[in-house]
Amino acid sequence: MTISRISSATNNGTTIPLPTHAENDVIIIGAYRDASATAPTLPAGWYGLMASPTSAPSMVIGWKRATSSTEQSGTWTNASTLHATVYRPAANKLIIPVFLNMTVLSGTTVTFGAQTAGTFPTNVDDYWIFGFMGQRNSGNALNTRTFTGLTNVSSSTDGAGWQAIVNDSNATQTTAWTSQSASVTTPAASRSVVLGLWEVPQQSASGGGVFDPLNHPLIN
Repeated sequence: MTISRISSATNNGTTIPLPTHAENDVIIIGAYRDASATAPTLPAGWYGLMASPTSAPSMVIGWKRATSSTEQSGTWTNASTLHATVYRPAANKLIIPVFLNMTVLSGTTVTFGAQTAGTFPTNVDDYWIFGFMGQRNSGNALNTRTFTGLTNVSSSTDGAGWQAIVNDSNATQTTAWTSQSASVTTPAASRSVVLGLWEVPQQSASGGGVFDPLNHPLIN
């Protein structure tokens, strides 16, 4: 019983046609904004996973649990680009995204930072890592860089000033996530966010009803 990545898409703009999804899938959108310390806005119906940055480049990540196969992105005001990724739990399970790390750098190193000590989940059915990164340079080919334990999922660029990528573990993470870095050619400011994806039962151990993901006992 494991998490599956179902689909992904990108669009340079403030909206995005969501890729293939079904009821109970989790949709994660990473919104990157170049050259501004003010992050894109989170549309109604999406749950935020991080505090808004106060320096450029900025980004925000939101998620929702699909209740149909026709969900809409809403408008992520001021976004330079959007990355949408869809994950599916096993039958009778839920996926809960959890914030792990945000890293801001300036130079020739880009990093997906480590999760805080003591935050490795226990008693979950599956655990994946998700990473979103943006850098203020379009020529450093972030999508070709190797971050140990991660697979490149999607990439976008304006071809002139920035690039953004999504990576994920594409498999169960069996130990706490540790910092992974790569070198690039041209120095530039970068920002990355790392999430953990928890797969948990829909029902309580005592056999109760279906839980809303935001009120599941494992995150309270």
